[in-house]
Amino acid sequence: MEKGLGLTSNDIKTAVAKRSDLILWLIGAGLLFPLFFKLSGSIYNSIDNVVDSGGVISQLPLPVSVLICYGGMLLLAGHYRRATLAMKIYAGMVAVMALSLILAGSGIEIRKVILFIQVLLPMAGLILGQLVEDKNKIIPRAFLGVLLLIVPVQLVTGWVQSSITLTHYLYVFSVYQHFQYVPLILVCGFVYSMSMLWDTYKKTFYFLVPVMYLYVVASLSMLTIFAFVSFIGMFSFFRLKKFKKILAILFVVIAIAGIPAYFNIMSGVLEMMHFESHMDKGQYDGKFGRLKEGGKPVNVEDRQGDWKLYYNGITESAKTIIIGHSAPFPREVKTSAHNWYLDMAYNFGLISLLPIVLLVIYTLFLLWKGQGKWPPGTIWLVAIVLYLVLIDSNFKVTLRQPYPGIFTYFMWGILLSHFRSTDSECKCRL
Repeated sequence: MEKGLGLTSNDIKTAVAKRSDLILWLIGAGLLFPLFFKLSGSIYNSIDNVVDSGGVISQLPLPVSVLICYGGMLLLAGHYRRATLAMKIYAGMVAVMALSLILAGSGIEIRKVILFIQVLLPMAGLILGQLVEDKNKIIPRAFLGVLLLIVPVQLVTGWVQSSITLTHYLYVFSVYQHFQYVPLILVCGFVYSMSMLWDTYKKTFYFLVPVMYLYVVASLSMLTIFAFVSFIGMFSFFRLKKFKKILAILFVVIAIAGIPAYFNIMSGVLEMMHFESHMDKGQYDGKFGRLKEGGKPVNVEDRQGDWKLYYNGITESAKTIIIGHSAPFPREVKTSAHNWYLDMAYNFGLISLLPIVLLVIYTLFLLWKGQGKWPPGTIWLVAIVLYLVLIDSNFKVTLRQPYPGIFTYFMWGILLSHFRSTDSECKCRL
């Protein structure tokens, strides 16, 4: 006992555990909650949707997850040995990108320096994820709390505003990139929560699943809809008894057929209530309208043009292939390749992809090495990480956007921690 304070060793351990749990609650909720602020210190709360900040950093809405990520790293710094791998990957990325900065051109272009910072900023999430040890499943519970608050509120707020697609304006604050990135990240948070907490919170998920379905359809994001429908279909298939597995397949069919039905029904309901419904018709017609006609979605056609432009730039010479260009494309030409890998290869050369490619290979190696011993929650976490890193990042620059990038790297770090803890438990049993 500590005589001066009257505290036993158990009291101290309990206090430390409560502090650790509180930190994890803050990290989980803060990384998923889509709250944005500006460098002026104000919360992003604009009626008009900000699509392009024009490259002016002061006008760019930044997610609160940036503060949570770096604050969390400071609070957990005492456990730095857990994050050795993540720190090596981060250091490797700094080294190869710095080499490109120095060798790609005669001088260091300020726009490339900004891109350098933009790429590295979210990577801190990888370190934070490895620092976390979440034995009590606090992170998925924090995710679940955010989902129960944000998803219904954003849906209902949109309907109140006569919008049948997602609204960015929630009165108290606005959601930046509410079509492009936020919906998929919320779905990934949902997948992680449901895969980890299903047995404890079944009734909660019975409520949340249909609400999430309406949310992803209203997002008009094909990558988000595909991720959600695939997860629910597979999760149901593996969870249901043999003779009920047909229900999982039936759900997928109904979910796909329900996409146009949602917009038709909601338009009719608002019309009956004498409200003039509105939605992002350009996105709907350009994606689902084109598919219905048997053509390619407009955004896919646009991306193919972007990919060709960047590919031609990458292959200009041996130097541009390895080291990249001295500066990004002018903003009036292109702001990104809509493909993180092409974007990195154009700006920093193929050498800049080495740390991430090696980490992907190492992650798959760990997965293969421990096959048969990973719990279902870890397998679903692998699916989340690979979907964000290998699929979503091939259609968007996910890994250099603060909100989705920090979340993706964080989940990757959590996955590496899962591999470490599960492997340790297996060795202990032996």
